[in-house]
Amino acid sequence: MARQPKANTPYTAQRLGEWLRNMRESKRLPLRVVAAAAEMDQAHLSKVELGQRMLTTDQANAIAKFFSVEANEMEARRIAEKFRFEYANNPAAEKAIHMIREDIAVYGAKK
Repeated sequence: MARQPKANTPYTAQRLGEWLRNMRESKRLPLRVVAAAAEMDQAHLSKVELGQRMLTTDQANAIAKFFSVEANEMEARRIAEKFRFEYANNPAAEKAIHMIREDIAVYGAKK
């Protein structure tokens, strides 16, 4: 059973795997159907949903298209999850996020 986000956590803060599982389960789709749409192994998709593996950009794009989700939304969630994978245990991660926010505030977001 997928973990539910805490009551005070906004939906956008939901981890990528939980978000994907909720979309899949809300449509009552088995893993194999979504995995086939993304041309990936269903075991890999299961591990993505459990937060143990990452999606490639191509897999994320295919799943976004399958669920009619904006590609930018999916990519943002994938990047956030990648950051968690690589830096979650790094004590400087929070400071790095703050620095990025300041950089965007001063220089604006690159498009």
